[in-house]
Amino acid sequence: MPKEKYIKLFATVASFVLITFLIIFTRRIILLWQFYYIPLLLAALAFDLLGGVLVAILSGLFCILYAYFSLPLSATGEITLVIVPGSALMLLVGIIVGCLQRRREEQQQRMDRLTMLDRLTGVYNYSYLMDRIEEERHRADRFGSKLSLILIDIDFFKKFNDRFGHAKGNLLLKKMAKVIEEQVRAIDIVARYGGEEFAILLPNTGKVASQVIGERIRTAVESATFEGDEKEPQVGMTISAGLATYPDHACDELELIDKANRALFFAKDGGRNCIRFYSPEMGAVSADRQAK
Repeated sequence: MPKEKYIKLFATVASFVLITFLIIFTRRIILLWQFYYIPLLLAALAFDLLGGVLVAILSGLFCILYAYFSLPLSATGEITLVIVPGSALMLLVGIIVGCLQRRREEQQQRMDRLTMLDRLTGVYNYSYLMDRIEEERHRADRFGSKLSLILIDIDFFKKFNDRFGHAKGNLLLKKMAKVIEEQVRAIDIVARYGGEEFAILLPNTGKVASQVIGERIRTAVESATFEGDEKEPQVGMTISAGLATYPDHACDELELIDKANRALFFAKDGGRNCIRFYSPEMGAVSADRQAK
């Protein structure tokens, strides 16, 4: 539960308890019962429909029971005429405010998700990937675990675009993202790194396990077919991938990306359709050669 919700929960409970004690000690239920709208609104805003309805029911039950068991019989009828309709109104307010809050939160979640996703492929975007790499790196430091990164480049994607057009290239990217997602675990983060490149962040994963995942992706892509044109309806494609692990090869998230990128260069330079794990020998590759 987020810290903000803990604060709202505490405020809801504290206000409910305070109003209840005031009613018990002053015995002025007619004057004070309406103050239950305070915890009601707090609960509805913090926990939407469930919170609003729960506080409304608890408030109404307490007021009715208190009136029948603690007040003189002569005053019970008059108080009931006020409390029962008031409790019903309070329940209605809790439902309305709770539903509005739930709708607002759902809309906010949709907006947040849209800002995290690549519109074309539906996987996470570059900005989200950068945030998660930093977050997962801190988690790896805290628990002494490993964090691996796979950078994937679609082999000869430009040639595919030149031959079949950008529309078919976009379809290829969408299907490629789906193929990759089907081969990873629920905890892994698949993102579009840029252009025809994808990145897979593998939390709590070392060299052996990450290589298994990378090879599974490579094999799945090699076995898949992608839409071409009338002359060649189904087209086969391959990928090259570079892999690096934190903290084995990097001191921070930026170096992890750099090492995975160097390994990717070697995969492309070594014939493509393969995966290369970063090794210290790759560090000698000059920036000029990588740019070629």
